Amino acid sequence: MPKIKIDGFQLFCMMVIFMFGSNLLLDIGKSAKQDVWIVNLLSTLFGCLLYFVYTSLFKKYPDLPMTGYLRKIWGKYIGGAFSFCYIIYFIYLASRVLRDFEELLISSTYRRTSIITLGICMILVLIYGVHLGVEAFARVACLCFAIIIISLLILNIMFVLGGYTRLENLQPVLGNGWGLVWKELIPTGITVPFGELITFTMILPYLNKKSSAVKVGLFAIIIGGVSLTLNSIILLSVLGPEAVLRSNFPALTAVSYINIADFIERLDTFILVLMIILGFIKISIFFFCAIIGAADLFQMKPSLMFIYLVGGVIFISSIMIAPSYQAHINEGLKVVPYLLHLPLLIGIPILLLLTAYIKQKLKPAIS
Repeated sequence: MPKIKIDGFQLFCMMVIFMFGSNLLLDIGKSAKQDVWIVNLLSTLFGCLLYFVYTSLFKKYPDLPMTGYLRKIWGKYIGGAFSFCYIIYFIYLASRVLRDFEELLISSTYRRTSIITLGICMILVLIYGVHLGVEAFARVACLCFAIIIISLLILNIMFVLGGYTRLENLQPVLGNGWGLVWKELIPTGITVPFGELITFTMILPYLNKKSSAVKVGLFAIIIGGVSLTLNSIILLSVLGPEAVLRSNFPALTAVSYINIADFIERLDTFILVLMIILGFIKISIFFFCAIIGAADLFQMKPSLMFIYLVGGVIFISSIMIAPSYQAHINEGLKVVPYLLHLPLLIGIPILLLLTAYIKQKLKPAIS
C-alpha cells in the first residue's frame, strides 16, 4: 500500500456524505408512500449487518483493498476475474450517479444546455479531484460535511418555522400494510446506499488506525440512516406522499415552497449547490475505487493519462446508459438491484467471508 493515510473523522465524513449522495436528491424508497421513513430505518439496520461482513473481511486482510483479498481467497484467476468485475461495477455506478446529476441540472437550471456539455464540465472537475489523491479529497470531504450539515439544518428549521410541515401527511402508518415496505426494502433499500458502502473496502486500508474501522463505520451508518429517515419525514410532511412519488427530485420541489416574509425565497439554487457537492463526493469515491482497484489488479501506478481514460469512460457511459431519464430511473430501480447489487454487494462478500473462514479452519488441519 502507498503511504497515504486518512483518519477516522475523515472516513466518517466521507461515509456520511456518500450515503446522502443521490438519496437526498431522489428519496429512494418513495414508492412506499407515507411509510418510506420505515424503509429507511430498516435499511439502516440491514446496513449495519452488511458492514459487519465487509469489516470482517477487512480485519483478515487489513493492508489489502477488496480486489487484493479477492485474489488471496479465490486465487489468481477466479479472484482476478471478480476483481475486474468490481472495477467495471464501480465505473458503472459512477456513471449512473453522474447521469442523475446531469439530469438534475438540465431540468432545473440549464434547460437549454446540452447534457454532453454539462457532463464534460463535471467529469473534468472530477478528474482533477481524483488526481489530487485520497488525502486531499478526504480533507475536502470534511469541509463539505460541515457545509452540508449546517445547510440542511437551516433548511429543515425553515420548513418547520415557516409552517410548511403537515404531520398528517405521514398517516396512516402502514396504511397499505407491510407489502410496499418490504418491496422497497428488498433489494433497493438494503443495497442503496448501505450496500454501496462496499466501496469503502477499497479505502479502509488507507485508515491510519485500522482498529477504528468498525466503530467509525457503524457510527456513520447510524447517523446517515437517521438523517435519511428525517429527510423522508420532512419531504413527506411538506409535499405529501403522492407529490413525493410524482416528483423526479422531491428535495428540489420542497425547497421551492419556502417563502418567508417575501424575503427568503427562491432557494432552488441553494439546494442545487448542495446537491452538486453531494454528487461530486459520491462520484469521486466510485472513481477512486475504480482507480485503486485497477492499480492493485494490474500492479501499476495510476498516471494522469489513466485517470483521464477512466474519467472518459464514466462520462461516455453516463450519456449512453439510457435513452431517457425515465428509462435510466427504471433501470436503476427495477433491473440493477437484482442483476448487480444483490450478487456484488451481498452475495459475493458473504461467500468470500465463508471461504476465508473455511480456509482458516482447514489450514491448521492440513499443516
